[in-house]
Amino acid sequence: RLRAFVKGMAPSPLLAAAIFGAVLLLRPGALAVAAPILLLWTIAPGIAYVLSRPIPDRRAPLSAEDRDFLYAIARKTWGYFETFVGDTDQHLPPDNVQVQPATTIAHRTSPTNIGLGLLATLSAFDLKFIDADTCLRRINATLDTVERLQRYEGHLLNWYNTQTLEPLSPRYVSTVDSGNLAGSLVTIAAGLRDIAPSLAARATA
Repeated sequence: RLRAFVKGMAPSPLLAAAIFGAVLLLRPGALAVAAPILLLWTIAPGIAYVLSRPIPDRRAPLSAEDRDFLYAIARKTWGYFETFVGDTDQHLPPDNVQVQPATTIAHRTSPTNIGLGLLATLSAFDLKFIDADTCLRRINATLDTVERLQRYEGHLLNWYNTQTLEPLSPRYVSTVDSGNLAGSLVTIAAGLRDIAPSLAARATA
C-alpha cells in the first residue's frame, strides 16, 4: 500500500526538504540544478509504490500456425545437438559447425555451450523429441565428462578441446560463462525433479 511506502521512506522527502531549504539560503543560484533531484527524492515513495505493483498478465495466445512454426524451429535446433553432441566430442557440444565451403566442426566448447546443451536436452524431452531415458542418458554423459575437466579453484575454464578435454589457451575463468552454466544447472535440476516421480513410478510398476 502507498501508506507503507510513505512511512517506510519518510526520510527521503524530509531530507529533500532540508536540502532545499539549505540550498535556498546558502546557494540560491544552484536551485535550478538541485530542484529536479530534490523533486525525485520527494516523490520517491510514490515511485517505489508504482514500480512495486503487480504486473498484469497480458499473454497473447499463439495461433496454431505460430505454434507449428516454433515447433519446427525447435525440432531443427535440437537436430544440431542430437547430431553433434556424442562420442566424437565426448558428449560436449561443439562451439559451432561451419557448412561452407565444407562441413567443419569446431571441436571446442565453453561453459555456456555446455549449459545450453543440457538445456536443449531437457527441452527436447519436454517437447517429446526424446523419451525420459534418452534425456537422462545424454545429461549423465555430459555431466560425467564435465567431472573430468580441469578447473581452477573449482571453476571451469572458458574453453576446452572437446576431443582431448585439454583446456585451450589462454586459460581463464569467465564470469559470464560461469554464470550462464550456473543458471542452466539450476534449471536442469528443477526439470529433473519434475521427471523423477514418473521414472520412480515406472520402476516400481
